[in-house]
Amino acid sequence: MKVAIHQPDLLPWPGFWFKMVNCDLFVLAVHDQLQKHWVQRRVMMRETWVTLPLETKPHLIPIKETMVKPGWQDHLEASITGRYRNARHWKDRSGDVLAMIHSVDSHNLAEVNHQMILSMRDYLGITTDVVVTDPPQEKAADRVLEQLQMVGATSYLSGTGAKDYLGDEARARFADLGIGLEFSDHHKTTGDSIVTVLMDHDDPMEIVAKAAAGHA
Repeated sequence: MKVAIHQPDLLPWPGFWFKMVNCDLFVLAVHDQLQKHWVQRRVMMRETWVTLPLETKPHLIPIKETMVKPGWQDHLEASITGRYRNARHWKDRSGDVLAMIHSVDSHNLAEVNHQMILSMRDYLGITTDVVVTDPPQEKAADRVLEQLQMVGATSYLSGTGAKDYLGDEARARFADLGIGLEFSDHHKTTGDSIVTVLMDHDDPMEIVAKAAAGHA
């Protein structure tokens, strides 16, 4: 069983969904520490950041304990409307996207992103199961391996950024545990939110599922 692990990002970019398409099980790492200026609470739309305001101070707390301020749905709607109301597919898709946002009844950042990820997964027609594991105790590569063992993975689909800490020693541990290691070969069309892809492209999944040149 091929597994991918990713933090619950806010309406994430196509590479996030590429990993989901190409695995059998997708684990949301809600127990990871929130990174103050990273993409669990903000997302690039039209090459500018849209950020959810927080109630809790984003310092040394897990994503699952982070709270966003009331009214975040209206803030996100206004940001999306301002950027995309003249887009090619605004009329036929904006209502669905805004409905996803307003259907979330939570101020917990992990829950907010989790629910929108599930809604967007279904909207895109992706069938991969999305789960949350028990809290892992290890760090770095060992943390990844711990979660993979929790779900019975036989292969791990990693983002390319993980190559920095998945060195020879870590790769040997994967091999010892009988877990294969692959790296995403997504062709990056845009670093913007999936919302940009929905608004600008007739077939969003063509952008999401596109592999790098020379790969199937």
